[in-house]
Amino acid sequence: MHAERLVQLTPMTELEYAEFTRTQVIEYARQLTLAGESSELESTAVARERLNDLLTDRVRTAGHTFFAARAADRATHVGWVWLSPAPAFLGPGHERTLWISQLTVDEPHRRLGFGRAILRAIEQYAVTRGTEQLWLRVFDWNAVARRLYESSGFELATQFATDAHLRKYLNRTG
Repeated sequence: MHAERLVQLTPMTELEYAEFTRTQVIEYARQLTLAGESSELESTAVARERLNDLLTDRVRTAGHTFFAARAADRATHVGWVWLSPAPAFLGPGHERTLWISQLTVDEPHRRLGFGRAILRAIEQYAVTRGTEQLWLRVFDWNAVARRLYESSGFELATQFATDAHLRKYLNRTG
C-alpha cells in the first residue's frame, strides 16, 4: 500500500495542450486496437478522425476543460485530465454532470496511487462547480482502470460489447 498521494490540477498551458493532443492520438489508437474496434493499421487514422475536434482545438470553447496533474509534494507532472460537458443521451440532469473524457497517469507514475489522487482532485473540482455526477467510459480490456474506478465509488451504468459507462454520484446521502 502506498502513502496517500495528493495532486493538484492546473489548467494546461498551450505547450501542455499540444503535448496532450499528440499523445492522445497515440494512446487512443492503442486503446482502439486493444478493444478490437479497429486494426493496428487503421487505428491511428480512426483516432485522428474521432479526436478531430480535440486536435483542431474546438472543444475548449465548447465547455471542455483540460488539466495537468502534478504531485502536490514535488510539482512533478504525473498525468492529464480532460473533463467534458455530459452528453445529452444521459438524460435529465446531464447539465449537472461531468464526463471524464480522459484520465491519464504517466507511465513512470502508474500503480503508485496517483490515479486515485487524480480522481479525488476531479471530485473536489466537480463539487465546487455544483456537479452531481461523474461519468466515464472504460474499455473492458483495461481491468486496472476499471478496478480503480469501481474501488473509488463508480458504478456500472451501461455495459456494451467492448466497454462500459460508469458513474459516480457526488455528495450522495443515505
